[in-house]
Amino acid sequence: MSPELHNMIQLLRSQLGYTEQGGGYTKFGDWYGNTVEFDSDYSAQPWCDMFLSWAAHQLGYDEWFGQFAYTVAHAEWFASHDAFGDTPKPGAVVFFDWSGGSSVDGIDHVGMVIDVDGDTIHTIEGNVDGQYVREKTRDQSYVVGYGYPDQVKAQMDAESMAAAPSPAPGVSKAVHASHLPATHAVTGAGPSGVVAAAYTPGPEPALPGGVALLIPLLLALLAVTACLKARLSR
Repeated sequence: MSPELHNMIQLLRSQLGYTEQGGGYTKFGDWYGNTVEFDSDYSAQPWCDMFLSWAAHQLGYDEWFGQFAYTVAHAEWFASHDAFGDTPKPGAVVFFDWSGGSSVDGIDHVGMVIDVDGDTIHTIEGNVDGQYVREKTRDQSYVVGYGYPDQVKAQMDAESMAAAPSPAPGVSKAVHASHLPATHAVTGAGPSGVVAAAYTPGPEPALPGGVALLIPLLLALLAVTACLKARLSR
């Protein structure tokens, strides 16, 4: 499980025991209607998926976790990213159909897997037992499938790296040329029997424009000074 999903599970755990208020109001539905979709009042709507979306948003995971109130749409979103399967693992989003069906269209509940023990999964879910956030232990008889947000993130990271511009070839060559080392070549033994070596300096690094202009001026000034000294000595 990635560090990001570990952080999300910790945030979800911090909400354990949260319950609906009067009229079915939840802060998760209220947040969703004011942040994600503005076409309806979500404050008293079924909130299992909005609970997960809220946590992802708090941590800045919106793009690769998905922001949904409708569980079917969330499962379809994972499938569209090739990140939907039937293997449970911590950090996966688990989709349930309480009628026991296996079709995505029948999904009516969602939670997050926090641990796997054989065929048993341990989850955190919102809107369970009537109106609570709770940890649950479930078999997989009602599971339709699992969404894998870490796979979506890996795909998006890879696409971002592939789209990043590369340095211009001329720039990299210029940088390389400015750091070419001096070379030493053996020329053979001289009369004394000592091997002689020819030294070829590497290219001088380019001087800043201002310094390059000052050098001729300094040389001219030295020449003038030498002439004056020569006349005075006559």
